[in-house]
Amino acid sequence: EYGLTLSWTKVYHRSVIQRKAFKFRIKTNPKAEGPMAKIAGAMRFVWNQALALQKERLDKQEKLLNYSELARLLVQWKQAESTNWLNEVPSQSLQQVLMQLDRAWRDAFNKKSPKRFPRFKKKGQQDSFRYPQGIKLEGNKVFLPKIGWARFFKSREVLGVIKNATVSKRGKHWFVSIQTEQEI
Repeated sequence: EYGLTLSWTKVYHRSVIQRKAFKFRIKTNPKAEGPMAKIAGAMRFVWNQALALQKERLDKQEKLLNYSELARLLVQWKQAESTNWLNEVPSQSLQQVLMQLDRAWRDAFNKKSPKRFPRFKKKGQQDSFRYPQGIKLEGNKVFLPKIGWARFFKSREVLGVIKNATVSKRGKHWFVSIQTEQEI
């Protein structure tokens, strides 16, 4: 659980780019867990709202909305009085959820290798959210936008340029998986 590393490489113009993921357990307290649970709940809400809308469109035999159309709806959801609490979570993380849902629908309708249809998310099961940017590391602390600095159990050095980070919950513990890229 501590310091799990995954890696893969790609060759670009005579240089090799290697991506690695470093996974660490976050040292949480009730003050830090509240915002993480709130963000994970917002991700689940947006996924379920967009999925319900897409399923409704399928039932009516209408064309599914693509990512950019769903992103415009996200702006409307954030402006609505009943869901204006979505403004309190990172907007790029919400956009990542819509990208993941768009990809899930494309995979489900892929004729060569279809995957299962997207399913509704339930509270407490696979709670996670992704930051595509804005992550900083200092020693054994990581800066997560809209949450702040969080300590983690650092079991190894994080090598390379940080590309993104995913915060997830497994059991009662929160983890951060930091994806890096470096030229070797």
